Amino acid sequence: MNEAKFESQLHRFLHVLRKEKKVLVTNQPDKLEAFVTQKSTYLSLFEEYQGPISARMKELIHQIKAQQEENLLLTEQAISYQNMLMNAVKKTMKTSSQTTYSKQMGTPNHAPTAMINTEF
Repeated sequence: MNEAKFESQLHRFLHVLRKEKKVLVTNQPDKLEAFVTQKSTYLSLFEEYQGPISARMKELIHQIKAQQEENLLLTEQAISYQNMLMNAVKKTMKTSSQTTYSKQMGTPNHAPTAMINTEF
């Protein structure tokens, strides 16, 4: 592979990473699997390249690294949010003393349990 083709591949890879960022920001996890597949196709190309690396290539590699780190942070943030939400739901479920069905008629005299308490 010559320098021009390798530089072109770097541009394409950076473009894939930027598209992945848009998907992460817009919270579309169903589309992420396609990006993992796309990114894996570039790995062998990058490992095989043995030619010289120009200043422009170094700049592209730096941009790729920064974009990949940003995407990783966005992924970790999304996972953290999901974990926090699930923990809040679990906590609410554990502390809930409301029973939907019981042997006694009527409803218990407990305060209603809700994830978000609002007063009007």
